[in-house]
Amino acid sequence: MRQRMILARDAAVVVVLIGLALVLLGGLSRQLPPALYGEHGGDAWFEADIPRVLANMTSMASNHYRTKVHPIASIVTHPIVQGMRAIWPGSDIQAALRFILLVAALWVAAFYALCRLIGARWWEAVCFCALAIGSAAFQFWFSVPETFALGSLSLLLTLLVGATAVHRPVSDRLLIAASAMSLSITVTNWVAGLAVAAANRPWRRALRISAIAFAIIAVIAVVQRLLYRLALMFFLGSREELSYVNLAQSGTPLDKLAGMFWSPILAPLPQVKEALAPKLNWVTVQVSPIAADWQGIVSLALWTVLLVAGARGLLRLPQWRRFALVVGVTLASQVVLHLFYGEETFLYAAHFLPLLMVVTVFARHSELGRIAPVMALVAGGMAAFENAETFAFAAAKLTQWSPHLQ
Repeated sequence: MRQRMILARDAAVVVVLIGLALVLLGGLSRQLPPALYGEHGGDAWFEADIPRVLANMTSMASNHYRTKVHPIASIVTHPIVQGMRAIWPGSDIQAALRFILLVAALWVAAFYALCRLIGARWWEAVCFCALAIGSAAFQFWFSVPETFALGSLSLLLTLLVGATAVHRPVSDRLLIAASAMSLSITVTNWVAGLAVAAANRPWRRALRISAIAFAIIAVIAVVQRLLYRLALMFFLGSREELSYVNLAQSGTPLDKLAGMFWSPILAPLPQVKEALAPKLNWVTVQVSPIAADWQGIVSLALWTVLLVAGARGLLRLPQWRRFALVVGVTLASQVVLHLFYGEETFLYAAHFLPLLMVVTVFARHSELGRIAPVMALVAGGMAAFENAETFAFAAAKLTQWSPHLQ
């Protein structure tokens, strides 16, 4: 009976958190100009390819060539978007945004469950969820039709399997599912699935699990290629990605590290790059100052303390060492990758979000103790307002054309 009451309370809390998150994201998405989704939107939103992703979500005939790095994203998203559209009619933009909001709802529910598995009380889990929902990664990338929200969810669910393995034995089938899931949306995220298998099985068995997961995604990719004529297969590689390596405009290693560890929580004030009409101006935060006012500085200071304390808390718990290995290897791989790859590090903030947030939850097991969730709530509240203002600023700048070309 008591267990049922706990589950009922958790379910009610999750519903409230999801409701608040969807209200926030809905308000943010309405600020974006319709032109962002059209052919002139280009890479205006922090280098995101929103018009192409929107087309992939809503049309089989669109160019699905980026499946070479997003293995089965098209065959996952397009049928779901079309199915939701059949139930709830709407435009292409409305259908795609409803799908992203569904992903956001699942993300919040999964993160709350992960907090509880780590040992957080319900009110502590609420505090950490508030920080995640208020973060820049959540606000900026769960309010637009892109693959990063779904990639973030796949990482979070993989971590959820890893955390479950701390409490009880998990089957090979579940590990195969986690590995396949981590590979399904973004190739480089497969590190999480590989790490979960390696941490919970002898190396030969882990290799077998990983090989089966790869084969499953490869077969689905072949089917995807037959259904979506312009789709490419991820296991054939892509030389195009070399053009995104060591770009001068991506700034210094410090700029990139700030984009990995601070910008996912608090977005810097965007800079505007003028584009030739009729294209939209671009917004970027790659070399922007990390905080523009005292609220931003305080929220980032609290976040930094939580992150350091969380790392200490995670490492001091012997039963969580295998999970620490999973998080550490996955995070390290993302850091190394984006020190060299990509022009706008903020573009990948949603992939860093679950890895960073899960570390901060362990701050409650550090010297901070019960102060940690309170710090998370304060940091999240301050960051939420700052990020919402920054989002509005960036959205407004997208509507402005180059003055000398008007």
